[in-house]
Amino acid sequence: MTFDMIRHYLKTALRNLYKQRFYAALNILGLALGLACCLMILLYVQDELSFDRFHDKSDRIYRLNEYIEDDEVGERSASMPFPVARALETDYPQEVVETVRFFNYQAPTLTLSRTDDPNRKFNEPNVFFADSGLFNMFDYQLLEGDPERVLQEPNNILLTEEMAAKYFPSGEALGKTLRFQGQADLKVAGILASPPSQSHLQFDALISFVTLEGLYAAEGGFQPFDNWYWNPCWTYVLLDEGVDADRFESQLASFVDKYFYESIKDDVTLHLQPLGAIHLYSALDYEIAPNSSADSIYILSGIALFILLIAAINYMNLATARSVKRAREVGLRKTLGVPRRWLIGQFLVESGLYAGIAMVLGIIIVELCLPAFNQVADKSISPGFWHELWLLPWLGGMLLILGLGAGLYPAFVLTSYRPVDVFKGKFMRPSGFSLRKGLVVLQFVIAVVLIVGTIVSVQQLQFLRSKDPGFQRDHIVMLPVQRTPLGHKYEQFRNDLLRHPGVEAVTAVEEVLGAKYQAANYLFEGMEGGRSKLFPHLNVRYDFTETFNIEVVAGRGFDRSFRTDDSLALVINETMVQHLGWESCEAAVGKTFGLNYKGKVVGVVRDFNFANKRQPISPLVLDLNLNPYAFNLFIKYAAVRINPAQVKPALAEIEQTWGEYVPEKAFEYFFLDQNLDKLYASEERLARVSTAFSFLAIFVAALGLLGLVSFAAEQRRREISVRKVMGASTQQIMRMLSWEFLKLVLVAFGLGVPLAWWLTSRWLEDFAFRIAVSPWYFGIAGLGVLAFTLLTVGIQALRAAQADPANALREE
Repeated sequence: MTFDMIRHYLKTALRNLYKQRFYAALNILGLALGLACCLMILLYVQDELSFDRFHDKSDRIYRLNEYIEDDEVGERSASMPFPVARALETDYPQEVVETVRFFNYQAPTLTLSRTDDPNRKFNEPNVFFADSGLFNMFDYQLLEGDPERVLQEPNNILLTEEMAAKYFPSGEALGKTLRFQGQADLKVAGILASPPSQSHLQFDALISFVTLEGLYAAEGGFQPFDNWYWNPCWTYVLLDEGVDADRFESQLASFVDKYFYESIKDDVTLHLQPLGAIHLYSALDYEIAPNSSADSIYILSGIALFILLIAAINYMNLATARSVKRAREVGLRKTLGVPRRWLIGQFLVESGLYAGIAMVLGIIIVELCLPAFNQVADKSISPGFWHELWLLPWLGGMLLILGLGAGLYPAFVLTSYRPVDVFKGKFMRPSGFSLRKGLVVLQFVIAVVLIVGTIVSVQQLQFLRSKDPGFQRDHIVMLPVQRTPLGHKYEQFRNDLLRHPGVEAVTAVEEVLGAKYQAANYLFEGMEGGRSKLFPHLNVRYDFTETFNIEVVAGRGFDRSFRTDDSLALVINETMVQHLGWESCEAAVGKTFGLNYKGKVVGVVRDFNFANKRQPISPLVLDLNLNPYAFNLFIKYAAVRINPAQVKPALAEIEQTWGEYVPEKAFEYFFLDQNLDKLYASEERLARVSTAFSFLAIFVAALGLLGLVSFAAEQRRREISVRKVMGASTQQIMRMLSWEFLKLVLVAFGLGVPLAWWLTSRWLEDFAFRIAVSPWYFGIAGLGVLAFTLLTVGIQALRAAQADPANALREE
């Protein structure tokens, strides 16, 4: 193909584009929207897949996870005991290059303040202790400070640039001092760049891990560094080059047998999880933060393919719809001896031109819509994305699919007409029209699937948020109290709060109820082998069931009149009764526990969702913990139920009381219901993104429908004119044209319903608590497709029915 020929093709293509501006605009708009949607989804998917890949050694970095399970009860933890990391380095020097632990006291926030300005204090949610090997393993950027020393020396803290500006807005932060939790002074030894948004670990400050030894020594109590039971440390391992991770993991069974306590070693397995798999493939207990899900990648990638397919179908239908006018052009050129391959080239150049214009327009649309997309998708994708080299093959591939793939069908169909048939008006072949009908049916099937999928995702999200968890979640104010003086002053603090008329009840609990739990070993009467087992549990204070309105179905809750409840009493849930094989909840009351069977089960509560609703309800133990020092370790929140009619006064009174008891820690709180809603952020994000793109896909499909309506109107112009001359009304003609497309809707609905049901049912299987897929969802989808079909077809049919019949008959 010569340059002159290509130039001729382009001139002809531009001339046809100008002559058929309306249909060219539909073509380009449909392609541009399809490309824009695909590009935005592609950027979303790439951002999700790139999590933690920015580390040069990411392919050799693994997080060590601990599974403690027996008879499907226990925990699957993303964290490890303190001594595991150093023992791995000692026992496996040929395999393990480096280990790094992160630790945050399992506290929701930690307090930092300036030593020279105690009023400048903040509760920080992203402060971690980290081992000195951090910069040998990870590629977090240290802007100021010596990477070899900053985390080796005790009482050093590293701040991100934003944190440095927050605490020292008027001067240099390096070398200054911050007070940690009101008890230890830390020197700012380095300034960090904020971790990239594609890091599953987001921190604002890092404290040298060796600082912990002094902190725990100062408290004079619990020492965790040789404890192989408590597992609060997120532990990462850098393997040497060439080490087979699966083979190394298989060796960890002997490691467990060597070090872990006899009471749990038979239930413990250690697993290596690749760093790059954490964000999409990990939903373990005690994750650093809630992760995303690979389901979102599959779902949105499917929507992108659907949109791209719809855009390609649009082009075919809109191109062949104009074949009535282009057929005579083709016939004339063939008569003049133009080879068919040249004609095919002409149509492919036109298709490529349309796709090229659409590509440029699509990129512009993405650039303009990117801020809104980032807000909907909770992303931070920067403008100028199209400069990324990784995107070029994708852009080229989409351009090829739409330009070449979508143009092949109309090119070969239009150039296949025989000149003699064209001039006799016999070139309209039913088979081609049937194929185009099939393509439109495919569009309707996609529309049904997208509408049903969107409805199901939104309804499931609403269900997760609104389903009764079995406890009161409204008007509960949660106060982080861990590592505060309240351990010795809790009862006075509680009594002072209850004096306020806006406060109805007060308790304390280990974790956010409905979100997280802990686990501990218990030996109950009748358990096989006389060996304890790990069960989910929560340390609580008095009035726990009363504050959260949890129903006691047998026995009693913890009671101040029974002075031994904190050591010789437990409360369990109904599922625990079933798990232990006891006859009934009433029969469970009085059952013994403990190695010497001294304690008793004093009550059974109705099952409630103490963990998130993705998980089924499992056995649970409630343990009353009144030890003041244990309060610091195992009680993280005070829970205050307030009068809904006095929210503001109650909060003001709580803050005032807090200031009297805990002046060294800034007051903070959150409402339980709002915090629990955040558990389903990934489902909410998926619902928002899929809803937006589903509507766009349906709109693009509506543009494609115009193509087939135009084709039908062009093909039947003579018939419509004759019917009008014979007295047919506009309504009758509209019904005649519309019925053909309504039949397509019915066929598509019949095909789309089982496909949509199968896909949504598969997605819902990931949830322990889920909605039933209602027939109403399919009815809404069918009505939605029918509505936009009638609107699209009706407008075009009305134009055809109102056209002057004389013009059509004169042309024939």
